[in-house]
Amino acid sequence: MPESERGQVGANALEEVQESLQDWIDVFALCADATRMKILIAMHAAPLSSVTQLADAAQLGANTVTQSLATLRKAGVVQVQRDGKYRRWELVHPGVHQLLHQMDAPHSHLHPEH
Repeated sequence: MPESERGQVGANALEEVQESLQDWIDVFALCADATRMKILIAMHAAPLSSVTQLADAAQLGANTVTQSLATLRKAGVVQVQRDGKYRRWELVHPGVHQLLHQMDAPHSHLHPEH
């Protein structure tokens, strides 16, 4: 393959992902935070956990978890459901879910089959 063709192939690849590139940059920025990743891994293994359960699992304070969940929710990565007096959190971003699989984040019996 001629050298000039390699450059064009690279340029074509960038053009194909241009629409989603900024979204992925934003997702990677969210996932670059150790606290948020701990929460996402715990949530991946135990979907619909409460803040207290996530805080215990990640060995973080409830306020820290709450602030991180607010950031993740605003970005569309997680959603919350009311369950009586609890608010239960769930990972809803398919790309982040796939990223967790790529890093071998474990499943549990609580994780739905897919």
